[in-house]
Amino acid sequence: MSNQKPTTSDLALTVQDGKVTASSRDIAKKFGKQHRDVIRAIDLLDCSQEFKVRNFAQLKFTYRGQEFPYYEMTRDGFSFLCMGFTGAKAAIWKEAYIAAFNAMEAELLQQKIWIGGLTQALEQICPTPPREADTVRNQRGLNLLRAQAAYWAMLEEMPLAAAESAVCAVGRLRRLDDLDLSRHQFSEMSDFLERVIVHSNKDTQPATEEQINTIKCLVEACAQFRYSRDRDIYDLLQEEYGVSIETIVAASSGEAKRIAGIAYNMLHQHLVQTLTINEIKRRAQKADGKHCKSEEPPPQVDDGEEQS
Repeated sequence: MSNQKPTTSDLALTVQDGKVTASSRDIAKKFGKQHRDVIRAIDLLDCSQEFKVRNFAQLKFTYRGQEFPYYEMTRDGFSFLCMGFTGAKAAIWKEAYIAAFNAMEAELLQQKIWIGGLTQALEQICPTPPREADTVRNQRGLNLLRAQAAYWAMLEEMPLAAAESAVCAVGRLRRLDDLDLSRHQFSEMSDFLERVIVHSNKDTQPATEEQINTIKCLVEACAQFRYSRDRDIYDLLQEEYGVSIETIVAASSGEAKRIAGIAYNMLHQHLVQTLTINEIKRRAQKADGKHCKSEEPPPQVDDGEEQS
């Protein structure tokens, strides 16, 4: 290494469980030690087990097909370990690590303050409703699954009982009415229904040009809204729904109808999102005393912009 003083960018600090940590691998490299010697030094530290558990987390890394241990340590763990490292070079790196810990912890604190303030502000504007009873939550989950299953059954022209039986098999329950969100795999059942609905292929005739143009009109309309203009709307469609331009062009007539349904749903979501964000901002301004026309109704939305 040159005689240039190391900076915080030279150190590979990370955040583990909300705490800034340093890796024993990076410490070994920076202090010019064998990693196995650093591991041995940590294992032989004369500290309480409670301190070690709180400040040293043993993990694994893979090298040439083999797994080896390493430690992620907190600032206190680093200080306890490295107080025994002596010499001019060690002093330089200890100072650099302390500066890096200080900088990263200050940044983390600012993030927590910002997020905490935002959370409190949103909670005042749009209070979270009280948690519902488990029976109510189970009923809501049941209603959603039953609606998805009914839509799938309609698309495939099959009995609703058959669709519900398939869902029950995925969720490992005897019948939908037995749904218990604390025991059954609700997300797996809902994801299964989303997939079979999207890929339902009852109508196998190629999509018409009019159907494809309808889908494109719906998708591109989403790009007119204020909060989606900076996104490639087709990338968004593929990321969120797994539907690419190639999928649209090669779709069957039945698939085109379902993709159009997805596109319309996305369009509706962007409209609702725009209205919701505008309303939250309006209420926040009003709460701050900056909204002069407090009795004015929410603005109408054409392409996502508030009207003057």
